[in-house]
Amino acid sequence: MARVLVVGSDIQGEHALLQRLRAAAALPADTVRSCRDLDDCDLLVIKDTPALRNAAMRMVRERPRIQFWIEDQHGHLRHGQGDEHAVLDDHAIEHALRQMPAVSAPIEEPIAARAAKAITRALRESLQSRHGHAVLALDGLPLLLLDFEQDQMVVPDGSGNAELAQLLSDDFERLALHGIAAKRYQQLAGDLPRQSLRPLLWQWGQHPAHWDDLDARLHRHARVRLLRWPDFRVLGHQHDSFRLCSLLLKRACSVDECASLLDISGAAVRAFVHPAYLCGYAALEPAAEGSRLASVASEGGGLLARMWRSVRQRGGG
Repeated sequence: MARVLVVGSDIQGEHALLQRLRAAAALPADTVRSCRDLDDCDLLVIKDTPALRNAAMRMVRERPRIQFWIEDQHGHLRHGQGDEHAVLDDHAIEHALRQMPAVSAPIEEPIAARAAKAITRALRESLQSRHGHAVLALDGLPLLLLDFEQDQMVVPDGSGNAELAQLLSDDFERLALHGIAAKRYQQLAGDLPRQSLRPLLWQWGQHPAHWDDLDARLHRHARVRLLRWPDFRVLGHQHDSFRLCSLLLKRACSVDECASLLDISGAAVRAFVHPAYLCGYAALEPAAEGSRLASVASEGGGLLARMWRSVRQRGGG
């Protein structure tokens, strides 16, 4: 559904433009409709005057997700940014309107998990089983569609990963996870692009909020075991994360042991464990009897830490 804000035209002209867009895109009337609030619209169309053009440029600069078109004095539609000389024909109009995110409808399926702790557990189980589909919703409206079988996601409103990860973190305790059927997932996703799920979850997990329960277990010396290598797209060029992966694939370690063996801070270890745990790459095991730090030196901890320092110094890290 495309929500269109028309500026600089009278009511009759606005209705004519909306009808033209519907006809060009071969869409029903209720899928291309007028909008009165800039923050709720998908497409801004203005009459081509210097004042309106300058005002519109300022407005869309602050709202990059909104498409911006200009209707010239001959009634031709052109992009407001980029190639302003190319006239939008019916094919270009149809393509643009069909790519716009649908207006979210409330999710009616039962809630499978609510709030941070329960959602984290449900996500981990589904990611590890690679089974099922779900919707993450805020106040009943979908934020994220999840396909655990394909390890993919669809973002209904087209938000970028960084923006969405921040939103999910800020509202973690208010989120609800709804299990849905595969057919329902396809209906909600429509023609929107499918994206890899783990990079978003990793970014989400890197936000510091809502990890109190996990950190409490880590503080009690629970050991972290890595179940498999994370997607290399989530690790990027994080040198310490690669070292932690190499260590935790070989043996389960507490945060203190990781910090001592690799000569990095406990905060850096936890910053890796949080997203690895959310993504289902890592699991926790009970703490060993007593503290294992006393045995670290005998296992070559000091030598290993010095070796890594030497590697980093030679590499300029």
